[in-house]
Amino acid sequence: MATNNQNQKSEEPEPFLMPSPKQEKDVITIMGVQGLSHNDFSTLELKIMLQLIKISQKLIDFNIRLHINRETFIFTPEQRAAGHIDLCIKLSEFDLADTRHASQLRNALLQMAKHPLELAYKLGDHTFYTQFDHLFECKVCQYQGRWWVKLRYDLHVFRFFFSFDKGACHIDLNVVRQCRGASSIKLYLMMNCWGAKGYTMVKPENLMALLHGRKDYYKTWSALKNKALDFACKDLKRLYDQRIIDQYPVYQPFYQSEEAETHHHMPDHITFTFIDRANTGDTSGGATVPEELQGVRARLKWRLYTQYHVDEKIAVLESQRLALDMQGELEDWFQKKDYFIRKCQQEHRKINVGAYIAKALDGFLKDHHA
Repeated sequence: MATNNQNQKSEEPEPFLMPSPKQEKDVITIMGVQGLSHNDFSTLELKIMLQLIKISQKLIDFNIRLHINRETFIFTPEQRAAGHIDLCIKLSEFDLADTRHASQLRNALLQMAKHPLELAYKLGDHTFYTQFDHLFECKVCQYQGRWWVKLRYDLHVFRFFFSFDKGACHIDLNVVRQCRGASSIKLYLMMNCWGAKGYTMVKPENLMALLHGRKDYYKTWSALKNKALDFACKDLKRLYDQRIIDQYPVYQPFYQSEEAETHHHMPDHITFTFIDRANTGDTSGGATVPEELQGVRARLKWRLYTQYHVDEKIAVLESQRLALDMQGELEDWFQKKDYFIRKCQQEHRKINVGAYIAKALDGFLKDHHA
């Protein structure tokens, strides 16, 4: 035994490994109409809304399975007679680290009941919004030593809020918990609910409505950029760098007119590009090109060859330099080139479209280190 003890003492102790800060995922399903609602909820109020959505997962799963929309919503005869649905929840069931005291949660719920919001619905391929005075009515009370909240949803609001009109997606509540502001939470929800492949374009007034519930919330582009967009994008980039999320957005304002850009007017639209670590297109080390990128490159080659009459061999070579995170900027680039080509044609100026596009695209790709 003495020998064993001596051997044990002579061994070096095992190094102490710090536990990984990365938490397990807390994934929920969220309806597109919920994530793309127009509201001015605070950071805490947004987290409360998402907790209410988490509590309603069975209803959401049922509506997704049957594609229930606002017109086909199923209510019981009792609910139709009452005109509302009541939901009673213990305050302790709200898993929110932000609320150290029950009074914070109570006050936030009461404030939410005063906020108007707009919820999306679809008619054909078009999306519209309808306004409601509030998401729910709220009453907080104490029963047998515990704090409870009773939320009363009007049936009209309820069928819009849980409708499958705008599809559904998954989000991670642990990501939401680590966001540092309401704008970054909302941009994270939008990034998932948009369901965009690579990029999307949005008008500034629509973006302001998504961020703050009003299309005229900011009067200038610099205010929208400095007070909301820059903060939100940097916050999500921080989570990407910490490998908490695998995708983050960057944005680019698009101006049809150079004069509008010079005078710092609101852009015609804002192009968001989603940088995804899984779709870089890097084939070093034997990696294969993702199918999505192969498809994007094939469409670019066909577009160059058929629409702009670029030489086929050049179209092939240029398209192979494209990466997924260039798509949004490239689409804006094509819009500006189309505008220039139309202007030349209207003024009867000679232009070799194929050569012009090929040379300009080479410059665009070089600027992006491709």
